[in-house]
Amino acid sequence: MAEDRGRFLSPRWYGQLMRGQFSFGDTFFAGMFGPAFVLVPVGFSIAALLAVSAPAYIELAVFVMTLVYALHFTAVLPAVFKTGVKARAVGGWRWFGILLAIIATGALWISAYKFYGAL
Repeated sequence: MAEDRGRFLSPRWYGQLMRGQFSFGDTFFAGMFGPAFVLVPVGFSIAALLAVSAPAYIELAVFVMTLVYALHFTAVLPAVFKTGVKARAVGGWRWFGILLAIIATGALWISAYKFYGAL
């Protein structure tokens, strides 16, 4: 299966992810939370630079970063649900994973709304 996958975070990989062609574990961990390994350090670097150079824009930057991550979670959520429903070997953990994905997506949207209100 590993040789069937495209490079991680490539357009081909995202296409396969959105079509639910990976296992539940790959979809949940790599699909939902994998991009955080890129987004969090980049976001922190942008926030640090803005804090020093243009502190008036840091709230806007945090809002935009939260919005981007909320949109990503929203896009991946159907694939998590699709693969989770089919992942019978995972047992009850699949329902916990689906619920966690829904809660995390909702929390990101609530955070984006709160950051928008603070602008």
